[in-house]
Amino acid sequence: MAEEEKAQKDTILVVEDSAPNRRILTHLIEKLGFDTVACADGKEAWEAFQKGIPNLVTVVSDIMMPNMDGIELLEAVRTSESDKKDIPFYLCTAVMDKEYILKSKQLGVDAYIVKPITFDKLKNKLKSTFPDRKWPRVAA
Repeated sequence: MAEEEKAQKDTILVVEDSAPNRRILTHLIEKLGFDTVACADGKEAWEAFQKGIPNLVTVVSDIMMPNMDGIELLEAVRTSESDKKDIPFYLCTAVMDKEYILKSKQLGVDAYIVKPITFDKLKNKLKSTFPDRKWPRVAA
């Protein structure tokens, strides 16, 4: 039965080029009851997205990354033929550059998470996206 429950969990695509930040982010998301698919850059994430990620409900992506940055990934997702092209998409960044903000808003970003990412920041963003979800009781 645990296998069946695991297969039914919603999945969040985590895109972060910093390995320590990627591990922290996936850990926090998994504490909130989601499965994760973690990618080291936008290109890797785009390839995973195109192949299809079961139960994908959200993308959480860094902006500044090699190969394909978070804005380019957002644009690829939003202009794709996928039935997931309108999926909630969060951008994580320490950079609040006006150019990035304007471009990402034009492309339909759903939220920003300003680094450093904390458990509470992440949980609050996810709760606003999924207000009807049953949330696990966890200590931060």
